[in-house]
Amino acid sequence: MLHSRETTHGSFKVWGTGFRYDYNNDKSALTVFHQDTERLLAQFKFDKLLSKEPKTFISMLEKASQINALMVSNNRTVNLAETIDLRHLSPIIHSIGGLSRHAFDLHSLALERFCQAFAAEFNLKQVKIKPFKSRNNTNAFFIARLQTHHDNSINVRACTMTGIMAAMSDRTLRDLMTMEFGHRFEGSAHNLLNASSKLTSLSYILDDNFIPEMKVFETESPKNDFINSRTNH
Repeated sequence: MLHSRETTHGSFKVWGTGFRYDYNNDKSALTVFHQDTERLLAQFKFDKLLSKEPKTFISMLEKASQINALMVSNNRTVNLAETIDLRHLSPIIHSIGGLSRHAFDLHSLALERFCQAFAAEFNLKQVKIKPFKSRNNTNAFFIARLQTHHDNSINVRACTMTGIMAAMSDRTLRDLMTMEFGHRFEGSAHNLLNASSKLTSLSYILDDNFIPEMKVFETESPKNDFINSRTNH
């Protein structure tokens, strides 16, 4: 984020990297503009949960945009507006908005909503995430389960939501896709590959220690630099 300005009755504008975000509190709606051309790129209608923390969602949308720019530009910039042709930005912003909504639900611990939406998006039989706490509340952790329609599954645990996303991504790619190999003609492996990629992106968005600007390289670098830059959990 660069800066924000309150307008009227709880509405505000936020200037990010290449984009401006206008939130209308009366309509519970967010409009995304291209910062240089003022072209309208996307509109999002907020439900009650999003309306409670609109700036949190916008910060996640901005971070997701920067992460996408890193991947597309091979770590050269965090400005997506510089890397994608203006004609193609609108559908990409809408797609990033869906990813940001997943991140927002995880941040808000709206776990049932996330699990149902994620399972439907990637044609999975079941996704479950549950938080647990010890009696003295010092050893809180999460456990997660991802199950396909062929009843293959993975189970992981981690101390943070960031860690759970990263663990689910790794196990999906390493173990679950192997188990689903025989069903490749049904599109299962392709769905799992996309799911793993989305889980990795969510782990970056939710990680406060992952700062996209710090991953920009000024010189030529291997294409896997961004992938290898994951913060250890």
